[in-house]
Amino acid sequence: MFKLVFFLLYLALVVYALVDVIQADEEDLGGIQKGFWIIAIVFLPLAGSIAWIVVSNGARRRRASSGGQVTGFPASQPAPAQYSRRVRSWEQEDAPVAPEDDPEFIWLMEQAKRKREREAREGAGRTEDAGPEGYDERQRGEGHAEG
Repeated sequence: MFKLVFFLLYLALVVYALVDVIQADEEDLGGIQKGFWIIAIVFLPLAGSIAWIVVSNGARRRRASSGGQVTGFPASQPAPAQYSRRVRSWEQEDAPVAPEDDPEFIWLMEQAKRKREREAREGAGRTEDAGPEGYDERQRGEGHAEG
């Protein structure tokens, strides 16, 4: 009868330790991954279970006494950096629906219009300054000897 009670206590300890490891927070693991704790409890049931209970209870006590922050060994890792989510231009809610609503597009169109007008004025100025038909500016300074 004593052996049966001892075996049931032993089995209860191992089952409790396994369930506790599976449900534990990262801060309770004592710097060892969950998988290693589970392997230790399965292959070394008595030593693994007792080690888990000692480490997890110590970590829980430290966390409770420090107001939720784990201090001492193992030191808790700093929280990962929080960056604001990158919003792409097509994901913006206030993005222009039509080209006419986009100020950059309107500015580019105005610049293109001004360039065309300037080129038209310059082109018209060249035709007025030109000499007789078929006479080119390049030929003005060159002497043609026919012979």
